[in-house]
Amino acid sequence: MSGLFHSLNIGSESLFASRQGVDTAGHNIANAQTEGFSRQRVNLETRAPSETRGVVIGNGVFVKNISRAHDSFLEKQLNDTHQEMGHSTARFDSLKPLENIYSPELGNGISAELDKFYNSLQDLSNFPEELPVRTGVRESAQNVVNAFRHTDESLKVQRDDINNRIQGEVQEASGMIADIANLNIAIKGAETSSSKEVPDLMDQQDKILRELTKKMDISYYRGDQNMVVVRGPSETLLVDRGEAARMDVARSDDKSQFDIVVLDGAAWKPTIVTHDNKKGRLAGMIEVRDKVIPNLLEDNNKMATAFAGSMNAIHRQGFGLKDYKETTGRDFFEIKNIDNAAATLALDSRIVESTNAISVAASPNAPGDNVLANKMIRVKDEKIMGDASLGDYYANYVGVFGLDLQRSQQTKEADDTLIRNLNSRRDAISGVSMDEEATNLLKWQANFTASSKVITTVDEMIETVLQMKR
Repeated sequence: MSGLFHSLNIGSESLFASRQGVDTAGHNIANAQTEGFSRQRVNLETRAPSETRGVVIGNGVFVKNISRAHDSFLEKQLNDTHQEMGHSTARFDSLKPLENIYSPELGNGISAELDKFYNSLQDLSNFPEELPVRTGVRESAQNVVNAFRHTDESLKVQRDDINNRIQGEVQEASGMIADIANLNIAIKGAETSSSKEVPDLMDQQDKILRELTKKMDISYYRGDQNMVVVRGPSETLLVDRGEAARMDVARSDDKSQFDIVVLDGAAWKPTIVTHDNKKGRLAGMIEVRDKVIPNLLEDNNKMATAFAGSMNAIHRQGFGLKDYKETTGRDFFEIKNIDNAAATLALDSRIVESTNAISVAASPNAPGDNVLANKMIRVKDEKIMGDASLGDYYANYVGVFGLDLQRSQQTKEADDTLIRNLNSRRDAISGVSMDEEATNLLKWQANFTASSKVITTVDEMIETVLQMKR
């Protein structure tokens, strides 16, 4: 009888293995459209044979584990590319809004307003005593001031917007790090209990890791019991088994921007990693915030300073009308803070009060004199920006930005293409094929039927033996 029960056990184990196969195929089909899901498979192993009366007898089969179709090398390639794509996408998305600041189609940019100002000076040269003409000069000069200020303000608004987005990205990253650590604990528990949930938990963890790589520069590996260890910028330890570091932002030295801080260890020791983070969305945003925008602001300040200085140098030599016809030394523009020239550029208060203060006559009591007005017009072509005129410098300034934006878009598109190709390769390995799973169902169904036949046959044999004993 013991031999028959042994055969019954073999059939039962085979039946269980077949059912696991059907369950796994069904699980694959159900998750065919689930993002990040890896196709699972049942791994069977022959039980060690036993010897009875000198005869070696097989002991059937058992389910060793349920594993997932997963290529670690390809996954690393994907994550590395996701880091590059995160950087290029965030950089492009941060640069794109700046394009509107320099768009010539708006008609109110620095270049357009300078042209209008020079045209108004030409009118003043022709009609230096006419009040409407002088009023037009004052208005066009104010528009130049507004254009410099608008550029400065718009750049700072974009910088602040990036700053706020950095804060949001850091908060999301900190939550992901905690989720990865929690999944480490769950994976360890599932591994210990030989649970078939392990592949699903690892897929969940890989999905979070993939999203984290899009955000920042990390590296990771799977260690004992399939738990991951994650390191961040400056070799900070972000995840170790069930322990997670915390990420936050802190005001930088100039108080207007955020630094990225990792707090790890029992004492939550802070490590500033702002500029050590070279990849991912955070790196792309920080590059625009801390390099591109400051350079644009600096050039805008240089142009405002050079323009105001050149105009003032000529205007101080001149004489105005009425109350101003016998005195010189007045500025046309004023800059209250040379380090923030574009933002503090303004018309001289006396010109704001009266257009008579506009001083373009080279000698007193000669209101029809247009010598200095013509000198002001010639500033347009003078090399007041080192070896370039203001117009040429501005055109180059905008052109360099445009090329940077174009290159950023091209890099983003190239990274997008590479990601699509790698995802296609991943799907070929880890994705679910409905045809293959349908075939597997038929295979496991046949196994189940045959295993049932074994059990039925052994059951009949046992019944026969029992009948013989009655």
